[in-house]
Amino acid sequence: MAKAKPEMKMPELMVFLRTLAVGFLLAEVWRVSTYLGNNFAPKLINVNFYATASFISCIALICFLYILKRGGLSHAARIVRSGRVDLLFATIVGACANELLSLKLEVFHKAIQGADPYWTPAVLALLCTILISPLVQAYFADTQKDSSQLYFLADDEIQQNNEDALGSESQAESFAKTVMASNAHPGLVFGIDGPWGVGKTSFINLAARHWEKHSNEVIVCRFEPLRFASEPDLTDRLIKELSATIQREAYAPEFRPAATRYSRLIKGKADISFLGFKLAVEPSQETLDELLDDIDTVLRRIGRRVIIVIDDLDRLDAKTANSVLFATRRTFKLSQATFILCYDTEILAGVQEETSRAREFLEKFVTVKLSLFIDSTSIRNFLTRDWRNEEQKLASVPSDTMVQLGAVLSELANILEGDNAASYLPFVGNLRKVKRFVNALLILQMERSDLSRTDFNKVDLINLILLHLFYPGTFRLIYAEETEGRSGRYSLKRNTESDYFMNSPEFSGQLEKEPAQAFLLRQLFDAKTLELPARADIEQSVRASRACFNHEESRNLENYLKLIVRFATPEPQDTFALYQKAVTAVMNGEKIATILSSNNFNLAVHERAHDQFWRLLVNSSSNLNDIAAEDAINTLVEYLPRYASIGRFDGSLRHRSIYALLRLLDRAGWSGKGGNRLENSNENVREIARRIFGEEEYKNKGLLDRLANDNRGALGWNDLMLFRLQCSADRQGQLYNLHRALIVFDHPDAETSGAVGGLAIMGMRRISQIIFAKFKADYIDRKVNFYAAVDAIPVENFDTTGLLLIHKNDPKLKNVIVSNILASRSGVKSFVIYQLCNSKGADGSGVGCGYYNELGVEDNHGISRLIDNYVFGFCFNPKVDEDNAYHFLDYCLSNLSNSYFEVTPGDGFVAARNGLIGCFDIESFAQYWREHGAFVRAKAEEMSNRKVVTSNYVASYTDDLNGVFKVLDGIVDEREIQHSRTNN
Repeated sequence: MAKAKPEMKMPELMVFLRTLAVGFLLAEVWRVSTYLGNNFAPKLINVNFYATASFISCIALICFLYILKRGGLSHAARIVRSGRVDLLFATIVGACANELLSLKLEVFHKAIQGADPYWTPAVLALLCTILISPLVQAYFADTQKDSSQLYFLADDEIQQNNEDALGSESQAESFAKTVMASNAHPGLVFGIDGPWGVGKTSFINLAARHWEKHSNEVIVCRFEPLRFASEPDLTDRLIKELSATIQREAYAPEFRPAATRYSRLIKGKADISFLGFKLAVEPSQETLDELLDDIDTVLRRIGRRVIIVIDDLDRLDAKTANSVLFATRRTFKLSQATFILCYDTEILAGVQEETSRAREFLEKFVTVKLSLFIDSTSIRNFLTRDWRNEEQKLASVPSDTMVQLGAVLSELANILEGDNAASYLPFVGNLRKVKRFVNALLILQMERSDLSRTDFNKVDLINLILLHLFYPGTFRLIYAEETEGRSGRYSLKRNTESDYFMNSPEFSGQLEKEPAQAFLLRQLFDAKTLELPARADIEQSVRASRACFNHEESRNLENYLKLIVRFATPEPQDTFALYQKAVTAVMNGEKIATILSSNNFNLAVHERAHDQFWRLLVNSSSNLNDIAAEDAINTLVEYLPRYASIGRFDGSLRHRSIYALLRLLDRAGWSGKGGNRLENSNENVREIARRIFGEEEYKNKGLLDRLANDNRGALGWNDLMLFRLQCSADRQGQLYNLHRALIVFDHPDAETSGAVGGLAIMGMRRISQIIFAKFKADYIDRKVNFYAAVDAIPVENFDTTGLLLIHKNDPKLKNVIVSNILASRSGVKSFVIYQLCNSKGADGSGVGCGYYNELGVEDNHGISRLIDNYVFGFCFNPKVDEDNAYHFLDYCLSNLSNSYFEVTPGDGFVAARNGLIGCFDIESFAQYWREHGAFVRAKAEEMSNRKVVTSNYVASYTDDLNGVFKVLDGIVDEREIQHSRTNN
């Protein structure tokens, strides 16, 4: 059935009246301007013509610029394109009316004509000021540079095709063409359905770019109801927005009155308050359809279709959303209008009381629905590549910052490519969430942290940041339980019944939460999901990096939490990654000295970094090639004097480095056949002994000579004796290749397996005899008192890192350091002489150097007797030097015994017979005390305030020598009794 033609409507009288008034006013303005100009014209007779012309040109330019800036030219173009000759005629009639009514305005005109001539420049100056003021303000506003935000990504929708990172351009263009092809169709509503953040607004922007190419056919009206959600009548607001949009794009003065009547009609009765009285105004008798026909007629006259886009419908509450839908429904009669609704069905259905009815209700309005989806491939491309494009609106973030974040973004892209990609989509499934994630990295100042130099596992870091963003309550609970040294329900615990790590019983309750949250918790902390091997088989890099570990040795989880909450990254020296990279660099050919001279290994402040580096290098030393192994051994020997010697042997880096040197020798100090160290034959491992003794290819480069070089003094002898002691097989030092090398060097056909005691004695003979020969040459033959040599060692040789200087203003700590240095001096004296004099065999503590003879294989403890004679006959002998008495007394006070293990009464450390004698011959003590006792007592009284500091106690001459003297007197008495019995 054909549609009935609408009857002709009456003219819009108000439109013509306004146009008539415009013509009248323009004519009047021209008339008044002419009168004022004529008044002032005589004053310009004597003014230079060019000056007048320039002044008039400036005024004309100001007027032109004002009109241009206000869009006057485009508005004039719209009026011309409208072809409204009738309105032009009305304007002319208005101008003629001004002429006809000029007699009525004669009094006003005569007043203008008779005005003072200088009113003309005054009025002109005022008008110019009014025009120039907004022009100047606009100029400064345009030239003022916008202060960029601080490195964060704004969630702005894209505007241009080249900004499309999700590949939606082709789909948007196809949709735009479909809307254009639908032509006039009353009640046609397109629905753009998709979750928040999928890019519905950006999709419409891309479609609008296509509609702009057909701007002579369509007008696009963007209505955002969320901006007007608080207004009581969204229908009225929709009509106002539609009216404003159409008037911007086309000259249709009759549209506003029609829209206003429509708005009044749908509102119903209105109340007007006047002087305290309320008047009810009823709408006209026009029907809604008649008014819609008027509006539709206007749209058809201007030959343009209107595409009305209603965005963010799903962000409104249920009542407001329904109001927008009804407002849309009421305008369905507009044949020239096409509606596009943007929403998420799940959100709209979720806010309704009955989901199924809400979906049906929505179907009444939407004629054609288009659903938007994002492929994880598009997100991955953005994370790995597209963010580098200038068009992606990342100008607020410097490119170098994004590059530094590239490691985390690439790891997130890898996650979205893996099997768990679907589980991560709720967190990073669209660009809005991805930008939120990037902003979280930026606020954590992650760009300042080179994650490649830390131990952080990137996947764990991503999971914790996602947990922090989406489930802050759970994150706060983790922070409360796992920081400040605590270990709560989340980190793994040691299983006392097996060799595997396990979750605490309370952790299972956390997995009953929302599935998406439980997924993140499993990825972070669940022992079954992580599939960790037995504790002994977990690699060191895993222990140092995974967030599930938060025990005393590895506070990994706490480090992650501090990074996220306090932006605190561990110092490079506290990370496993620093040392792992350094070791890798060594294996790739970089010199160790170059690494150790870098800022991260500044010995003055990072001594621990050297310790950790050597530990890891030694653990990996079996993989070193011959060049790297040679460099490692030589560098460690060179660095020994640079390391501090303060504290016990296991507490001093210099002492620990000796064992590191031995392990390097054992694992990498020899070359296998073809470089294969798995073939550790006797011939191959003999190279270790050649390195130690300086034989063949290592002539003049032997380790024994280098460790106790003259330039290293008595401290070098401490290194050498510790090196020698660790070589003893009976100490179970796990240095099998080294032990075998010491045996087969002199006994190629000897068995290298069997009773450890015999093997140790055989292997330690040559090294002991060589070391004693060197000590004899350096000290005994030269008549150098070793004890005095130790006392002469400068303080800085012990305190190589300058702790005393660093803590010079802290008396308490300074005193502790001084005490440690004194204890180290005492330790060097006791250790070196004891190792040389010790005549014990392989009893598990190392074969003593004094066990052997100076030469030969008889092993009658000849070295021990020579050292005994050297110490008592020279070092302690007051006849050689009176101060040698102090060396003897210091020795005695350095060898007190714990009263708990002695029958000697007393508290703490006391003098005991066995403790004082040590490795020396008791007869030497008795003879020394008989001969020099009186003199030594007298020297002790002269230095009664003297103290001896050891690593276990502090002894003083005043308090402790009386006990020493009693023991010495007892030894003398005992030996005299034995002599008398022997003589009898």
